[in-house]
Amino acid sequence: MKKKYVFRLEPVLKVRKLKEENCRMELGQELQMLTKIEDQLKHDQAEIENYYKIQEGALKNGMTAGQLQAFPMLIAGKERNIELLNRDKTRQERIIEEKKQELATLRGELKVIENLREKDYNEYKKALNKEIDLQVEEQTQLWLQNKDK
Repeated sequence: MKKKYVFRLEPVLKVRKLKEENCRMELGQELQMLTKIEDQLKHDQAEIENYYKIQEGALKNGMTAGQLQAFPMLIAGKERNIELLNRDKTRQERIIEEKKQELATLRGELKVIENLREKDYNEYKKALNKEIDLQVEEQTQLWLQNKDK
């Protein structure tokens, strides 16, 4: 009887699986960062709208010139922050695309090794079945010879 099946490239397969899993986790982290940036963008845009509403309400009720000057500075600060967040969002999207490409490459490499393992296993099974068939045939021949005697 043959030995138990052993794939000689199993360590390579494990390393490829690990790399693919790590890349998948990194992609998830990058996507989380993008979500945080988008959430902050929405928050800042809502804050600008809120500042305009507060300013309108204050103008109706009366305000000092110093208070009136504060609103354009607040709005300008939020708009600058939105510009920076948009730049970060663009950079983050580029990083995500690179990670997706890297993941696709790693998946392809992993698939190649898995296909090699499957092919090697099928050859092993074929050889094992052939050996078993030969043993059965030998035993049948021996049985037939002993039956005649």
